[in-house]
Amino acid sequence: MGETRSDRLQLRVTPQQREIIESAAQSQHETITDYVVRHAVSAAREDLADRRYFTIDDAAWVEFNALLERPPVYKPRLEKLLAEPAPWED
Repeated sequence: MGETRSDRLQLRVTPQQREIIESAAQSQHETITDYVVRHAVSAAREDLADRRYFTIDDAAWVEFNALLERPPVYKPRLEKLLAEPAPWED
């Protein structure tokens, strides 16, 4: 079950922005609040994902760097795939 909402976030939008958001929310059968919160949280997670860091011990760091430094391996199937046009470019 979801968390109970208790905090309020207020923001100002232009009439055109509200119309677009309202239309999109309706198309998803959501309230404006649910729609905006869902998209804001999703965008925030993506933004934060780029800023996360991971700590590893010295042995793992050495192994990681060794993997980065090894010569590339030719992958004919990958080359073929990348040579094909993307499905959205037809």
